[in-house]
Amino acid sequence: MADNAKKRKQTSNVGPGNAAKRTRFSQRPQHVIPAAPTSNAYPNGEINVKNFLKSHENEIKSLENAMKVAKKGLSRRAFQDVPRELRRRTASHNPQRVPKRLRVRARQEAKEDNTPIVRGTSGSGIGKGKKKHLRREGREKSRQEWEKRAKKRKGKDDATAAAGKDQDGDALMEDAPKEVTKPAPKPKTKRKFPSLATPATPPSRFRRRQRDKTWLPTHVWHSKRARMTDPKDPLWRFAIPLQPVVKAYRLTHRAATQRGAVAWDMSYMSTLSLEGPEASITGLLKGLQFGLDCTEDPWQTRGRAKKWRNGTRTWEGWICEREAKPPRRIAHVTVIWCVPEADSNKRKAFIRVHPSAFLQLWNEAIRIAKVQKPAVTVRDLRFEIGSIEIVGPAAAEALCSVLAPMSTANAVHEAPQSVWPMLASVTDAACLPAGALLAFETSDPRFRDPPKTTPIAQDQESLTTLMETLATWPVDGTQNVASIFDTDARLTAQRTLPSQKSINRRKSTCTLGEVPEFRPTDPRIPTLLFISRESKSWKVLLPWKCVMPVWRQITRYPVSTGGNPRFGGLKERRQVDFERSLPHFPYDYPGTDAGWAWELRERETRKHEWTKRPKGKRIEWSTIDLGNGRKGEVGDPWACEWDQLRPDSVSQAPFRQLSSGQAIDLVNGRSTTSGASSSPALFAVKITMVQRGVPTDCARIYRIPTDPDLRSKWLALLPQPSGKRAWKKQHTLINGNAAEHIQRRDLARKLLESPVPDAGREDYPLVPGAEDLIGFVTTGNYNLAAGMPTAIANVALHRVLARSSEEGIGQADRLIVRVSSDMSEDRPADDQGEGVDAAVALPSDVLAELTTDILEDLLSNIVFTTALSCHRSEKLLRMQSAATQAESIALANLEPQSQKQNTNGATSIPIAETPAAKYENGRVFLKGNPLKTTPEIICPHCKLPRLMYPIMGKGMQNPDLTKEYCMLYPWVQRSGHDVYGNPFPTDMAKSKKERELIKQQQKNAEKESVGTPGSQDTDMAGGDTKEIKLNTGGKPASYIPWHTCPNCKRSLLITRFAQHLEKCLGISGRQSSRNAMAKLAGQNGTGSGVGNTPLGSRMGTPAPDLASGAPPKSSSTTTKAKGISPVKKLDPAADDDADELAGPDNDTPERRNKIKKKSSYIKKADRGSGVGAATAGTLKVKLKTGRPDLERKHSNASERSDGKRDREGDEGGAEAPHKKKIKLSLGAKADRARASASLEPNGGASPE
Repeated sequence: MADNAKKRKQTSNVGPGNAAKRTRFSQRPQHVIPAAPTSNAYPNGEINVKNFLKSHENEIKSLENAMKVAKKGLSRRAFQDVPRELRRRTASHNPQRVPKRLRVRARQEAKEDNTPIVRGTSGSGIGKGKKKHLRREGREKSRQEWEKRAKKRKGKDDATAAAGKDQDGDALMEDAPKEVTKPAPKPKTKRKFPSLATPATPPSRFRRRQRDKTWLPTHVWHSKRARMTDPKDPLWRFAIPLQPVVKAYRLTHRAATQRGAVAWDMSYMSTLSLEGPEASITGLLKGLQFGLDCTEDPWQTRGRAKKWRNGTRTWEGWICEREAKPPRRIAHVTVIWCVPEADSNKRKAFIRVHPSAFLQLWNEAIRIAKVQKPAVTVRDLRFEIGSIEIVGPAAAEALCSVLAPMSTANAVHEAPQSVWPMLASVTDAACLPAGALLAFETSDPRFRDPPKTTPIAQDQESLTTLMETLATWPVDGTQNVASIFDTDARLTAQRTLPSQKSINRRKSTCTLGEVPEFRPTDPRIPTLLFISRESKSWKVLLPWKCVMPVWRQITRYPVSTGGNPRFGGLKERRQVDFERSLPHFPYDYPGTDAGWAWELRERETRKHEWTKRPKGKRIEWSTIDLGNGRKGEVGDPWACEWDQLRPDSVSQAPFRQLSSGQAIDLVNGRSTTSGASSSPALFAVKITMVQRGVPTDCARIYRIPTDPDLRSKWLALLPQPSGKRAWKKQHTLINGNAAEHIQRRDLARKLLESPVPDAGREDYPLVPGAEDLIGFVTTGNYNLAAGMPTAIANVALHRVLARSSEEGIGQADRLIVRVSSDMSEDRPADDQGEGVDAAVALPSDVLAELTTDILEDLLSNIVFTTALSCHRSEKLLRMQSAATQAESIALANLEPQSQKQNTNGATSIPIAETPAAKYENGRVFLKGNPLKTTPEIICPHCKLPRLMYPIMGKGMQNPDLTKEYCMLYPWVQRSGHDVYGNPFPTDMAKSKKERELIKQQQKNAEKESVGTPGSQDTDMAGGDTKEIKLNTGGKPASYIPWHTCPNCKRSLLITRFAQHLEKCLGISGRQSSRNAMAKLAGQNGTGSGVGNTPLGSRMGTPAPDLASGAPPKSSSTTTKAKGISPVKKLDPAADDDADELAGPDNDTPERRNKIKKKSSYIKKADRGSGVGAATAGTLKVKLKTGRPDLERKHSNASERSDGKRDREGDEGGAEAPHKKKIKLSLGAKADRARASASLEPNGGASPE
């Protein structure tokens, strides 16, 4: 505590002169807890719990939030609240190292804790070491020199003024001014070559800083967020961002491969425009040997090559020097044709090339263009066309949101404008056709600021449509002429681009979230998008000044998976290709002029970085011990010494770069090496580390030395020939399934093996000599995608083939260096074309052997997995059957409840034992192998044996019909039947007569078959003709489901259910019109008194007698009932006929048939309740006299009539016999049930 007291400042007494000590936390918004008024919680002096809690909801949340913030504030400093990618080691004692929003808090915390604040020694006016404040001294010195020049200039002016006057002070007489003759203008010489493009004049405040270089359209945006190239040392005459200032190595890997996107401003890429007849442009490209090493010929008249020349695809390939023999590569370019115009015989094309090789390609193209007949016009469009490249799963999503196509008058259904929004859900650009291209005009994306997340369709229909679009790609037939090829369209889009101030003014007049209306003066930005399968990226071509609006919207787009697209520099672009094991131009191509210039530049940079380090923190290359008395690194340690790899015969010849296909053929001995003898050649390879260590740039690559002892030591470090993957598989199988003694044996063998020596130990092999050096590493680091250190290197071909130039490389050397066919997952390093030849660049014998091995492994895995799953499932069923059988026997032998206890009072334990299992007190113990001890499978639910084979169809067997089987039958494989054995319905339901006819025919067939000679033999001989009749629960083929009407509770077939429902609900037919008329009449008071008649009800039907003026009938003559369907009704004549048929005189067959035809259906609700609501709680007793059969029929008719509503009036009047109802009370209380009897005498009527 004493030390703490000395270190920290002591608190002073608070008084009038001393202010109170500042609190730990300032009154920030999260610490000020707002309180809402609670007057509405007490409306009448009574508390409302819901309103009370709601009024304090914000206070509770604010309090909890303040507690969390206070808890973090006690344990976290200002520099610890910075995001992880922004953290710096010096931020704890330098407030300038944290963002501006935290600097005040950091200074206050340092002041309270008495932490010394260290001001950085890098910035404005500050130097390092002994010479600090260099810029301050420089500014003072410049000011003094300026004052001296000003005094000297003033003295000259005074002397001139004094010399122009005489002694009196009058002006001297001068001679008349001589006429100045202008020199004659020089005649303009006609240019022999087109001039190079010059950038537009920048604003005056930025003009001085762009004298020796050009800024990208997004330079100001990048300069605040990225490390730029040195102002005095630009790269390719551009100020290019190198890398973000934040930590971005892992974040770039995640965004480019897993989630998000990474964007680059690629406007520094150069564009050449070719215009002329198609034959001349084709001759120019062929003269540059474009597509010479491609696996697919770009000049064929079919397939992708034809689409490329029609302007609907792009093509990537190498361009070589015109007269070089053998061909010497210049650069890797992309050629884009314009769609041919209908009224012009000229074509246009773009060549996109890296700026490091632009000047060389420009000179070659100009020379070839002049010899073409007719000539080809070549233009430099470097500062007219800019570009953006974006990589990642969310690349298409971001572009679809930012680039909104503008509709055109003659747009078709499958035009690029309509196809483009469908591609938002594409997460991999490689799934699109190779070189896919879309060209359309877009609106200014600033009008839709801020950008919104694009809704991605995930339903099956949208995904199916997307797959069909990607498979057919209709854009090949609907692509129009791209306006970006037109110079006037590009310039118009740049000139009409509105300022941000005018856009804000227009947006202020709109409501929140509304996009301003399009005006004819708004720009139509020419846009061209294409994909690169090699880099799996989207590339967008735009006019130069239109890049910044699009770039700003891309970086602000909210990705659906979270976050925003990241931006990258040159290092991030190189990293993405490195993780995909692709060499990047020009860094990994030292055999080209651009790659050689980059290597010379990097030598100086690496040496400068090494020189800046203190001697104690840098490697002294001159003292490295290589063994055998050798000291120092081979060659220049900061450079890839390609000059040391030159053969003696061609010491001055430049290197040339070989493609993957050429290198594979030369290494395998399938091609001659005549070209290699004339000039040295290099080719790219991939390096995978066998042991620990991370390869870096300029690392040396050696072949296996020729010394036998040293060669054996190096070969001992290599893995076994079986390979790493096979060793892992074998190791996993042994650990998982091997016996215990085998595992112990393998463990002992592993422990007794001699460990592999690490680099730097005495027993580690010596470094080979300079004669075994074959190449250098151009790019090396830890590969996050592969999960191990890898490298991309270049090796000299003549050094690889030095041992056996005619027979090819030996097997031992193949284990050290892997050629470029393994550069990527399925394709060579720099050859990513389409087709089978590009996908597998292997010899025929190797490909056949590899295919055979893959198929054998695949078939063996399938057979093993299938057999294992079947065996396991069958064994589990047998084990379950054995346990079920033992349990059933134990429960069957269990004593009753009364006899459970013995005489001694002990409880009996259920025990049962079978040949397969033993059951004891709820536990089952299996005996032996259940596949042998359990012959059949027992169902655990019904305790019945299951059928092992189907009862019909394929693989059927006749079961034992004396047994009862489980209802879970095996699936049936039989044509015309489902898996349950039910036949498929072949036609609609037959009529009743047809069904009876079919049944009669079946009965006759059965009668004829009974007792016929040889019928038994026929049944025995027929294999599948006689089916086993078991209760499978299936339905016949003629079965049609039925359904119950929700209104009338009738059960009807589904084929007639819809027609019935329309009539039952009164939706159609005569009943609907009647209900409408009844509803209208009921509103006028002429109905039953109900204002709004329900649909399908008779309650609101107007009485027919009321309309004619007849007096209403007595209620005593009306039979009341409830529950009748509005469709199935009985008219009064039906009741009269039923009463007349009750007499013995009306017993005729016609009357009996009439009674039989009448439906006796009663609603289920009425069956249970008996009578309606009016007679609820009563009991009906029907007493009939007369013949029994007539009484029964009349009773049915009476029940039917009682269960339905009668009309208001009965036309029968006094002639119809009246019913006599007798009410019998069954209890004293009024609410108890009653009984009523209905007497029907032969004559006369008695009142109720």
